[in-house]
Amino acid sequence: MKSKYLQLFWLAIFFYVPVQLCAQNQHDQSSDNARALEYFVDGINHFENQEYEQALDKLTAAHLIFSDDAGINYALSDVYLAIGDFSNAAYYGQIAAEAEPDNKWYQLQMADIFRASGRNEMAVQYLLTVLEHHPRDLDVLFTLAESYIEFGELEKSNEILNRIIEFRGALFEVHLRKFQNYNALGNNENALAELERIRELNPGNISTLHMISQYYLELGDLEAAEEILHEARERNSSDPQTLILLAEIFIANNNWDKLGDTFVMMIEDPLINPSQKMELVRFVYMQQQANPDEPVLAEQTQKVVYALRENEPDFGPAQLIAADYYMQNNEPELALASLERAIEAEPEDAEAWGQRMQILFSLGRYAEVIDLSQEANETAPDNAFIRFFTGASYMFTGQHENAELWLMEATVAPARRNFRSIIYGTLGDVRNDLDKWSEAVDAYENAIRLDANNHTALNNYAYYLSVRAERLDEALEMSERAVALEPYNASYLDTIGWIHFKLGNLEKAKMYIQQSVDTGRASATVLEHLGDVYEALGDQDNAIKWWGKAFEKDPGRDYLLDKI
Repeated sequence: MKSKYLQLFWLAIFFYVPVQLCAQNQHDQSSDNARALEYFVDGINHFENQEYEQALDKLTAAHLIFSDDAGINYALSDVYLAIGDFSNAAYYGQIAAEAEPDNKWYQLQMADIFRASGRNEMAVQYLLTVLEHHPRDLDVLFTLAESYIEFGELEKSNEILNRIIEFRGALFEVHLRKFQNYNALGNNENALAELERIRELNPGNISTLHMISQYYLELGDLEAAEEILHEARERNSSDPQTLILLAEIFIANNNWDKLGDTFVMMIEDPLINPSQKMELVRFVYMQQQANPDEPVLAEQTQKVVYALRENEPDFGPAQLIAADYYMQNNEPELALASLERAIEAEPEDAEAWGQRMQILFSLGRYAEVIDLSQEANETAPDNAFIRFFTGASYMFTGQHENAELWLMEATVAPARRNFRSIIYGTLGDVRNDLDKWSEAVDAYENAIRLDANNHTALNNYAYYLSVRAERLDEALEMSERAVALEPYNASYLDTIGWIHFKLGNLEKAKMYIQQSVDTGRASATVLEHLGDVYEALGDQDNAIKWWGKAFEKDPGRDYLLDKI
């Protein structure tokens, strides 16, 4: 750009200096020339560095000295065009274009200004003017073809593109643009002809083959699309995009066996990058999730995931996607095995540690969670999931002091609000068991503040308030919210019934606790509560009946024998 501007400027300077000038005039003119040139060069340097305000300052200073110079006006037009000031760009561009009507760059500048401002018809007029002087200029012809496209004259665009082919022969870019135009016009026959011409020009180009196959796919010609893709596979058997396009054909034809077998072959290829293999597995996995009732697809997906797991044992992300698949398909042991491999490959992977401990916790393998806790916390520090599942495991094994320590650490680790609410709710349960009621209240309040729909915290807080016979109205409100969120939860139904019992609403107490029993998931505590309600109602027979059922469910409640 700089050399073009300087060449234009020096030509202008040469013609500005008449031979007949006197010595003084020559000296003054030379001084003006020097200052204008300095301003001009500085302005172009600023422009190339995208320092547009400084560029305008310097070029305007040059313009004040030589206001009619075409090169300076052209440069000013360029700057204004760059900053989106089309009015000034057109003003200075027009001066340059009229000063040198044969200069194609000045005419093209005006065309660019009008195209940028959305006035495509004016842009076309300038381009046609340039072609009068430069009829075989490819840059101008291609710009004209693009301009016709921009205001919907696709047939005229193709006429110009044909002129380019006439002058220069077949060009990939030109035939591609013609294909796009024919495609937009819905002229499938000519569009296909252009694609085949492109294929002849680039016989070994896989991207071209992909484009052709995709067009056949859009036309519904699956057989032709598959033929093209097999050619692409012959040229590069390891290209994942080719296989994904083939997969679309297999899916359209419900050829799930071909889909799975093709991808397994790819995954078993040691020359293919592991990340490319993962892309294939994700694709199949997503198809299986979208078509859950296709047993053959489910079988093939299992084969593909297994192939990835076994062929990339040291690639952590591959093991993570396998673990996710096995978790979704209720195969926790296989998920655990993949997560162990992921951690071996990347010991600091907090996601893998968190998922591993979550699965162990869900399986009730609390001792294993505790055994892993120190290593996990050291290699993936400040992880709320690791600390929470460790604390919860200590809670379920009756080690409440350790549970409190780990859960307190979990509260300060980064986590989403709803998960932090779960942490605080569990901490409240632990502190209640440790007879730290005031601190338990703080934890429950934090849990509900972080997530007003944390029904576990709402229920447990309400229940312990009822046990202590404190703030029963508030407890009832919280319990009602919990039941609204989980209407068939046996524990929640018992809580609201027990609060009504404490409030003296015996019929409501019996109704809710009976509903809890009817779920089939009632604990011995619920059965005992129902007996207590019947006793308060004066129905001794039913009281004895339900206390007896509670004792059968939990023989450790020997105090019930005294009640009976």
